[in-house]
Amino acid sequence: MKHLLITFLATMLIFAIGCETGTNPISSGSDSDADGDSDSDSDSDSDSDSDTDSDSDSDTGEAICDELDFDIEVTPVRLVFLLDKSGSMGSGVGSKMQESKDAINNILGVWAGGQIEFGFDYFASDSYCAVHTNIPIAPTTGTETTIITMVNGLLANSNTPTEESMLKYLSPGYATGFPEAGVGSYLVLVTDGSPNCSSGSAASFTTTTLNLLALGIKTIAIGFDYNSQSLNNVAANGGMAAPYDVPILVSDSTTLQNAFNDIAGSVVTCIYDIVITNEVDYNSVNFFFIDSSGTETNVPYDEDCSTGFGWHWVDPLTHEQIEFCPDACDLLQGGDVEEIRGEFGCPQIVVD
Repeated sequence: MKHLLITFLATMLIFAIGCETGTNPISSGSDSDADGDSDSDSDSDSDSDSDTDSDSDSDTGEAICDELDFDIEVTPVRLVFLLDKSGSMGSGVGSKMQESKDAINNILGVWAGGQIEFGFDYFASDSYCAVHTNIPIAPTTGTETTIITMVNGLLANSNTPTEESMLKYLSPGYATGFPEAGVGSYLVLVTDGSPNCSSGSAASFTTTTLNLLALGIKTIAIGFDYNSQSLNNVAANGGMAAPYDVPILVSDSTTLQNAFNDIAGSVVTCIYDIVITNEVDYNSVNFFFIDSSGTETNVPYDEDCSTGFGWHWVDPLTHEQIEFCPDACDLLQGGDVEEIRGEFGCPQIVVD
């Protein structure tokens, strides 16, 4: 999603301007009241009295609405790539390393500045089984260009300290803001071979992954022309629902790009917090999706999501959150929405 966000989103902070029409709207027009009275009297001296008064009422003006702003607040999720850059990834045109670079460049371009804050990590190569002291790029807003520069400069020349690299996320302070309470945190492991540094067994990957999950980090495993019991254990215990409870197997940049986009879409939420400081009519609320070309599509109110494409209040008593129905959510998660606009005060668009 090239915002929010939403950009939702966008973080995605979207301002919505609408119109509120009160019971006594200000209007413009002209008033006239016509009353004609003519009196004529004739006698030896002629007297003529004429009185004309006109008053008419014609209201042709339109209601002048007050502008109301409200915010759609989106807390972006945080997603960190952990990339295997061992020698088996190769270097140069057509290598798994180059195809990984292409896929990462693509996903960062599609979802730049939006509802996902990206971070980046890779298998270190300072020594035989080195790990970083701090994450190379911690997830936060606006990291895309920095990550692309770093990724494009990598060479495939290290070993495969998979578990050691994952364990670093259990160390306080390794990755600033990752995890953080109340914020979705995802570690996406991309590897093409068996670990050659850890003395642990495949079972130890279960323990490591569960410990990450307990901390608030969900793990997704991607095997680049590779699968193993260790990778299966990571996926099975990473806290993700199907299809991410098994490793994602890829073979080239296209399948890796598709995997990244699917993951990005699946972690983006379709529930948004609404902060309203004005007194408003909650039955006069509308939302619109705006794509990259500026085309605006209204998203109708659909209380029970019966049509699939709509929105509703999560709790109609508090009006603190809205949720987009599945078909509308698919557009958001597919990166097809550049901005969400909302308005108060105008007649609500409801599903037929």
